[in-house]
Amino acid sequence: MNAQEAKDKIRKSEAAIISLQNKVRDEGRDFDREEAALVAQLEGAIDALKMELPEKPLTLQNGPLGGGSVRLTGAIAYALRGPRDPKDYNSLFGMDSRYEWKDKESTFFQAVFSGRYHPGLIRAGMTETVPSDGGFLVPSQQAANIHAVSLESEIVQPRCYVQPMTSNSIKIPAMVIGSHGVALFGGFTASYTGEEGTIDEHDPKTRSMELNAKKLTGLIRFSSELSADTPGGMTQIENLCGKGLAWYRDRAFLKGTGAGQPLGILNAPCVVTVAKETGQKKETIVYENLIKMMSRMFAGSFSNSVWVAHQSTIPQLLSLSLAIGVGGSAIPVMSQINGQFTILTRPVLFTEKVESLGTKGDIGLFDFSQYVVGLRSEMRFDTSIHVAFAQDMILSRIIERHDGQPLWNEALTLEGGTTVSPFVLLGDRLV
Repeated sequence: MNAQEAKDKIRKSEAAIISLQNKVRDEGRDFDREEAALVAQLEGAIDALKMELPEKPLTLQNGPLGGGSVRLTGAIAYALRGPRDPKDYNSLFGMDSRYEWKDKESTFFQAVFSGRYHPGLIRAGMTETVPSDGGFLVPSQQAANIHAVSLESEIVQPRCYVQPMTSNSIKIPAMVIGSHGVALFGGFTASYTGEEGTIDEHDPKTRSMELNAKKLTGLIRFSSELSADTPGGMTQIENLCGKGLAWYRDRAFLKGTGAGQPLGILNAPCVVTVAKETGQKKETIVYENLIKMMSRMFAGSFSNSVWVAHQSTIPQLLSLSLAIGVGGSAIPVMSQINGQFTILTRPVLFTEKVESLGTKGDIGLFDFSQYVVGLRSEMRFDTSIHVAFAQDMILSRIIERHDGQPLWNEALTLEGGTTVSPFVLLGDRLV
């Protein structure tokens, strides 16, 4: 059996597992004995097939709870892409030959804009579970190009875990964070015991995280001449779609409400918020804010952490400095090397997708490896000449489905009572 045949069998087995999971979930029950045996058999077959692949088994360095490595088995091991794994379209989904564009005389977008029948156009309703959404499935190569543009423009997805989704929802295992005053992650406890001593038992605590694909629809208005007269017009469409999806997706992963959209970091229950200093002026950032935020970062996340700040904070951060001795020179708090800003050794990323200066979340210290994104491979594209007929414009829409949420369900309480998290925010300073 060659590698491609093994991968095809793995995909089929994974699809069978997901189908069973969805059936059990919809019926509101657990696996019965026969179903549990079938899932175990399928996962065993997946593991055996992976041994025939040239790649090494997937190991997640700096695993979902920070530090060390975690080796996953079963369907998740084949799909989950870690913070340091490549996340181009081919690495996530592979290039599906069923959706290749094979017409050398025209492009996919030209065929859609023409409004005429083309054998290469595949209606989304033929393969999707929501036929009323309509549109045509974007061929693999065009989807890969759009994804490549979006990946270059995003903050969260290149740095987080990505779970490719083959159905509308998927469940992945996660730990209950809890308190180190009671037990470690997942209820782990240990004690020193003498010979023939009794070891205390403690039940492990795990939970199931469910990712449910949310539909993001982008609307684009084009002149009818674009596809016919503009050199590189199709590339422009790919770039526009990629950058547009990246902007809205990134904003949702950072500040989404979780209601009909991903749960963003700023609204997650696991964040730790550092209060402003006594007497601190409104709409300011002081050095004490930053060092206290760093002290509340989970230690296992520090090496992965980055500062994410709104563009309006730049004047405040650039003006911060530390005086050395009496009459000594001042050292800037935010330094710059080769165009990359850092604060307290950690990189700084500026964006408009968080809150503005003075509002909670205008600056945060985040470990994006503790965030997971679920991503469907299919993109859909459709057009209408009727909405802006008088202006000779074409209204187009592109649809993508995804979800996202932190891997932590709450902040971690250390033995001394302090709470820490991979996501730390600075509180309001509006008064």
